[in-house]
Amino acid sequence: MRLRTVALIALAAAVPAGIGAGVAAADSFTPVRLTIAVAQVARLHRPLAVTVRVSADPGVLDDRTAPLRVRVRLASECGSEFEYTHGVVLLDKRLAPQPATGRAYFALARGAGRPAAYGSKAVCTYLEEEGDGRVFANDESVYTDVSKHCTIAAARYDRLRRAHPRRRSRVASARRAARRACGPGVPL
Repeated sequence: MRLRTVALIALAAAVPAGIGAGVAAADSFTPVRLTIAVAQVARLHRPLAVTVRVSADPGVLDDRTAPLRVRVRLASECGSEFEYTHGVVLLDKRLAPQPATGRAYFALARGAGRPAAYGSKAVCTYLEEEGDGRVFANDESVYTDVSKHCTIAAARYDRLRRAHPRRRSRVASARRAARRACGPGVPL
């Protein structure tokens, strides 16, 4: 009898634990998705391009009352909304087309900004409703490094290319050094 009571108590304790695990897994489902493409390394005071893909399941964006905007800032840390995030604006555009009621949604937005300080920066991305600033989705998981090494190597390449265009071997060597320092996503 005592063994049976212990087994029932163990079963009663295991059932809520199993339900909690299922709920936690359901919380990770995301009906609105933001996919951000940005170079991993950036140059100081040079354009840093960003592309944001917005996709949503049917009906998720139906309760909006104003047009949607995708907004991106390059910042030391992200705030809860675009308005409260301090940093360089990379993108602030109204989405076109706007979502249709009851339909799945996909849009693409592009922009660029110029990083103002060295260091690792968060690419703070928000899908907001115009007017009241209601946030439908945000992403703080993408980072870029505004690199001093990349900035110096790329500036040297720029100088040599302008001042000595006929010295191809020096210019080519400087380009290779800049490409090694900056990586493939940085325009030279």
